[in-house]
Amino acid sequence: MPMQRRKKEKLAKHGGLISIASRARVSTGTVSRALNNSELIPSETRSRIIEIARELGFRPRVKIRNKQIALITEPPHKTIMGGYVNTLTQYICYALSKQNAEISIITEDRIEALSNCWFDGIIGIAWEEKTVSILKKIQNIPIVWFSDNLSNFFHVVYVDAEETGKMVGKYLFEKGHRRIAVIHDPDYTGNERAKGVKKGIEEINGENNSSVFTFNNTLPLNITVKKFIDDGCTAVWVTGEDMKVLEVNWIIQELAGKQIPNDISIIGFENPGISEFQRPSLTTVATPLQELAEKAVEIVLNNTLKELQKIKMYPKIIERNSVKNIGGKV
Repeated sequence: MPMQRRKKEKLAKHGGLISIASRARVSTGTVSRALNNSELIPSETRSRIIEIARELGFRPRVKIRNKQIALITEPPHKTIMGGYVNTLTQYICYALSKQNAEISIITEDRIEALSNCWFDGIIGIAWEEKTVSILKKIQNIPIVWFSDNLSNFFHVVYVDAEETGKMVGKYLFEKGHRRIAVIHDPDYTGNERAKGVKKGIEEINGENNSSVFTFNNTLPLNITVKKFIDDGCTAVWVTGEDMKVLEVNWIIQELAGKQIPNDISIIGFENPGISEFQRPSLTTVATPLQELAEKAVEIVLNNTLKELQKIKMYPKIIERNSVKNIGGKV
């Protein structure tokens, strides 16, 4: 029986190679080398073969080789040590290595490389419209994303942005803060977080509350800080999962001459190994990055294409010394 099964697998594979070779007008040997990412095959030919193989739903046998996973991430100049992208990238690479999967890291500035190599699956820590557009065109391989706004196209493992905002809004409101600034990215996740802060306060306060001031973080941060100080804000949430919260922290204290948390409270996102050692140590929203990475790897290696999975995970607030209770609940 095992011999018969191996024969069937061999015939199925060989038949698939013939179909691809026929459509691409090359030999089966060329197809085989292209699917093994051989640089001996010209880039244009390799891209054409890979596109045809994906259209036909061809799946190379993985029992005799390690799975090849593409990890799409930001280029180094857009990421900073200890931030969301770098930390999640490290956790994904570690989880893949434990499963003996081969990893190809493709930064968004060279996203075209996806068409030149064969991959058994893709994990995307990316944001640009060009990247999304390219991934939507890829057929018959599992793709995992980290934002639920694309759950109709890819598997997603995510933390609900609006619910995270609600959690922060309620936390600050219960600490007595009634004028709250939110600095956020001008994208789906950032806008949802800012919206969530308002909704969280409304759920507690029972009415529409206009005390939340939102700022797009593409504005110069020194101008944003001056604006929310002039608006009388007593707390600020820097929502981006990078190092901007550390910059805002510095501007408030060193340029504006305000004390944290006595004059202004600040809450950010967890930057592993860094937030705890700021002055003062930062209260932060911690996203379960390791769990997100491990679940994404589990999905992409299971190779499932039958039904898109949507897995929600939950953040928590790590309370340290940067938020002051100014009259709310203790």
